[in-house]
Amino acid sequence: MKKMTLFVVIAIIVSVFFHLFPNPYSLTLYSPRSDEIYFQEKVAAGDEVDVSWTHSVEHTPWVETLRISEDGDLIMVETQFQSYGAGAPENTSGTVSIEDGFIVISGINEVYETYNWFHSHHADFTITVGDETTIEPTDLPDQTAIEMKVERSLFYFSG
Repeated sequence: MKKMTLFVVIAIIVSVFFHLFPNPYSLTLYSPRSDEIYFQEKVAAGDEVDVSWTHSVEHTPWVETLRISEDGDLIMVETQFQSYGAGAPENTSGTVSIEDGFIVISGINEVYETYNWFHSHHADFTITVGDETTIEPTDLPDQTAIEMKVERSLFYFSG
């Protein structure tokens, strides 16, 4: 009987905790080879992450916008670039428009568990989380494979 009572009390405490903190997500950038964490920040469903860089062949800016889903996935919602060349999407379900000299594909809604790239300081790779946090090119190690993912965690520790 005591074990059952203890189980019920723990279940109530856990339920209250998740009710008070319903969206315990963190955006994590790390090395898939060593699991070293380079950046970690608390995020919530609906937050947007802009990933931008200078294209290595075209030498023009490129921006991809990802949104955090209710399930903690990364959803690519938009991409912007100035010229159609190497790496540009050929087939997309999104809407294509031209805005301020950029080709904009919106309404993409592609789901990613992880967003991966090979980081180079020469590509001016930056990441902006919401309107506040920007990761500059030199904040991450040069010539390194990087993965970005959203993790559900009970506790958040800044990295």
